[in-house]
Amino acid sequence: MSQPESQTSQQPLAPARTTGESGLVVPYGESGPLPVLAVYEDFRCPYCAALEQASGATIRRYADEGRLRLEYHFAAFLDGMLGGQGSVMALSAAGAAVNESSQDFKNLHEALYAQQPDESVDSYGSPAVLLRVAESVGVTAPDFREAVSAGTYAPWAVAVADAFGRSGVRGTPTLRLDGASIHGLDRTGRPLPARRLAAQLDAALAGAA
Repeated sequence: MSQPESQTSQQPLAPARTTGESGLVVPYGESGPLPVLAVYEDFRCPYCAALEQASGATIRRYADEGRLRLEYHFAAFLDGMLGGQGSVMALSAAGAAVNESSQDFKNLHEALYAQQPDESVDSYGSPAVLLRVAESVGVTAPDFREAVSAGTYAPWAVAVADAFGRSGVRGTPTLRLDGASIHGLDRTGRPLPARRLAAQLDAALAGAA
């Protein structure tokens, strides 16, 4: 197996419950032969936050009902564009959360977008800020806190972001159900109502049946 160009010969430590090559994908929902909704995000992206707030709960409901499985792919390109490391460090914290449980990942994922600073502000580059966000939703396990403080999953987060760069996806948020595009935003970048996104999922799932 060849190594990604930006990594050393040793793969970074991946959190438990991750999947895909080298554990670079965060799944949510049941395993098994289900349709896969791939979700491409950047924790520093305001459009991702808008989509999460409008339709995140609806999207996860499909996974909770066993109609599909979510697979999250994360980017960190805003760190490069704007400076700082908020995208990578928030992703590292998300890795620490999924290492605890899928529920902790879900709770922290929601909180990171609900409390997201302006994209020009690198608050999420601070472990102390990330720990406060996590504490607000009850993600407080000692191993989680230690992993965030120590940056345990920061190398994994960099590898996840590198994989996004090789994916061919041009921006965030992007949604693909078994390769078919699902639109979460309108042409002006505003989030579609959850019912309209759900209608797309229903049609795509019916077509795949």
